[in-house]
Amino acid sequence: MAAEQYEQLLRTQELDTRLAQLAHAKATHPLLVKIDQTRAHAAEVGAGVQDEREERHRLERDQKRLDDEVAMLDAKRADIEAKLYDGSVTATKDLLAMQEESKNLAERKASLEDAELEIMEQVEELQAVLDRAQQEIDADEQKISDFEAELAESFAELDAEAAQVQSERDAVVVSVPTELLDAYDRLRASQPGIVVARLVGGTCQACHMTLSAMTVDQIGKLDAEALVHCDQCGAILVR
Repeated sequence: MAAEQYEQLLRTQELDTRLAQLAHAKATHPLLVKIDQTRAHAAEVGAGVQDEREERHRLERDQKRLDDEVAMLDAKRADIEAKLYDGSVTATKDLLAMQEESKNLAERKASLEDAELEIMEQVEELQAVLDRAQQEIDADEQKISDFEAELAESFAELDAEAAQVQSERDAVVVSVPTELLDAYDRLRASQPGIVVARLVGGTCQACHMTLSAMTVDQIGKLDAEALVHCDQCGAILVR
């Protein structure tokens, strides 16, 4: 029967394997892919209406410029109208000229307001496109929020199991001599897969290669606590 320290080392490997599986499960969780895909879609939707957004901003600047011009025309007309009726101008020629200027200003204002109306209609159309895109982005953000909540719950379960496994490992390695544990850690760091395996009927259960009869005979003569490696894969053999 294998020495107790090797049985404990086998159990340590089982626990380490489970810890690695749990870490892998977190790193490759399907929800992480869904979150990334949804974020990418939202970004794509946002980028897809960038031209519309820039055009809306340009139109809004044009509308502001027209608003300012209309305000300037109103102020100028108000000044002319005041002078027409306050008696400060008495010459018929001057009054007629001022009336004509006021008329021209009114016509100019009407033209600007027509242009503003066209801009407002264009802005409304663009805004409808942007609103639809924003609704799609908002829906994606809600999906992301839901995915993240589900992911947090899943991670909590994985972390709880990992903590339990780690606690058991901490208790198990106490029974493994430091030299043996160091040899095990070095193997794990240098090669993937199983690094501790039983020797059953002369066959290493890590690589499933059969050792030579001479090697098996030599191993059989060693002390039960002696550190033995498979001469094929290097795994620590438990006898």
